[in-house]
Formats: sequence, C-alpha cells, structure tokens
Amino acid sequence: MVKFLLLALAFGLAHAQVKIDGNWVTLAIAANNVDKVVLEGPLRVYVREITCNEECSEMEITFYVNLNGQCSKTKVTGYKQADGSYRTQYEGDNKFELTYLTATHAVFKSKNVDRAGTETNLIFILGKGEPLTEEAHRKVEAYVEKHNIPSENLQDVLATDTCPM
Repeated sequence: MVKFLLLALAFGLAHAQVKIDGNWVTLAIAANNVDKVVLEGPLRVYVREITCNEECSEMEITFYVNLNGQCSKTKVTGYKQADGSYRTQYEGDNKFELTYLTATHAVFKSKNVDRAGTETNLIFILGKGEPLTEEAHRKVEAYVEKHNIPSENLQDVLATDTCPM
C-alpha cells in the first residue's frame, strides 16, 4: 500500500501543471493584419498579469495599450468555451487559447473580429521579462509561419514597452 501511495504521489508530481497565474510581459506579437500590432496599434498589448479562477473557467488578463504616447491600463475576462478556448470583448470579439506554457514562457493564439468585421489572427508570446533567445526567436518564427502569418509581421514588443510594471 505504501509503495502504491508513493507511486501515485510521484506520478502526480511528474504531471503537475505549470500555472498561468502570475506576472507576465509581452515579448512579441505577430498578426496577419500587421497594422493592428505595430507601435501604437490597437492590439499591441503590454500584458502585466494573468489570473484564473480555480477551474480556470475565467481568465483575467491585465494589460496596457500605448496610444498617442499614453499608457492605458485595461482588464478583460476571458470565459472558457466548450472547445477549451476563451472569449472576451476588446476592440471587437476575441477568441483565444493558450497553446504553450512553461514556467518562463506562454504562447496564446487569438482571433479578433473588429466592429467593421475585419478578422485578425494573432500570436502573443509572453515571458517573465527576458527577451527571446535566438533559438526561441527561430522557434517562434516557425510557429508564426505555421499559422499563416508572415514572419516579417512578428513584432518585438518588449523593446518598445514603456508602460508601468
């Protein structure tokens, strides 16, 4: 019995999930509609914090947007959908999903449909404050291209982040 409990504990620890909750910063953003994510673009968000409720059926994201040199703090709540993605309203309708998570990086895939009906596919790369390494940057470029976003649309966001932490 003791061996069984030790085995169960070891298995549980080996499969413990990294939590998304915590402080994050946006490292890079890519979009098929690059005008939305260029400097001072409406979807160039500077993420600061992500929290989930216990089941993570609600994910709250705190971020800044820098328009006309002014940083505006915003919070949105994404509500988990039946397919595992989240939905929220910000600059239109947004559907997003967490596609990669480690203790130091998170990658979200998102689709925004603005009020005019324009669809924008986005990739958000978040981190703990350190820029992407060359190897990580190459992996991100490949991931972006895999999702039909030209690699030249990949924006280094961390380098332009002047909003409060």
